[in-house]
Amino acid sequence: MGRLVSHLRTLAIGIVVFAGLAVPAVAQQRLDGTYQGLDQAHGLTLQLSGVNGRVSAPDGSGQAIQGRMQNGSVVADLIFRGKRGTARMTPKGIGLGFIWTPQDGTGDIVFAFKRQGLELPTPPAGFMPQPAPGTRNVDPSRFLASYEFWEPDAVSAVYDSVGEQYRALIRLFPAVQTDLIWKLCQSRTTARELGEALRGEGVTCGQIDKTLKDAQQSDAFNRFKRRVHAERADAMLAVECARGIHQARICIDAAQRTQRAAMSLETVKTVLRGI
Repeated sequence: MGRLVSHLRTLAIGIVVFAGLAVPAVAQQRLDGTYQGLDQAHGLTLQLSGVNGRVSAPDGSGQAIQGRMQNGSVVADLIFRGKRGTARMTPKGIGLGFIWTPQDGTGDIVFAFKRQGLELPTPPAGFMPQPAPGTRNVDPSRFLASYEFWEPDAVSAVYDSVGEQYRALIRLFPAVQTDLIWKLCQSRTTARELGEALRGEGVTCGQIDKTLKDAQQSDAFNRFKRRVHAERADAMLAVECARGIHQARICIDAAQRTQRAAMSLETVKTVLRGI
């Protein structure tokens, strides 16, 4: 169980909160598809179309899902490990969460599934585990290396403490800025600087979330993430040079790449249009 929780955090699968009358339609649209189990669910395949589908083991055995919409999740009565209970499937950042609640009251079991075809990111050099609750100050370059793998609330808690001079550098790399804002938008607590970031880019959380969730239906999301990772390397070097970490010869090249990024005049809005 601990390993599963760690994996969930590493993948940074943030919970997307839905509200209003449109919740069932949106959730259903985003849950449709085929998912592959992670960690304790490894080998399981989950297929959903609307509120119905099937969960299958590697040997082909399995059972049908005949569910119902409830607060943005697909809820179904299933038999699992010889017990009757309820499964709740909720859309997550790159897949879905599967919470199994046995009727005998022995406690919830949490599984994670990723959407089939999506590539899982690898933590880069400089990665640090998600900080403990209450942590506010994090090295800005380590924040850049790690935010993708943290829960949204942790990213939101730290973002405001990243110095404005470093946030300004990050904004020059539009794919990274898009990815970072998307994570902030998924948080249950609003970072003070999020509103400013959105106004500066001329987009809303809803626009970013819809575009990136729709992109997960094809290879477009993988292409976007590859670009994020390429830009992140340049952004991290720019931040480190601004902090005086590297020798001048290294930072001259970094400054040239940063200048090219600044002169491109690309924004989060244009990144979304190109996905």
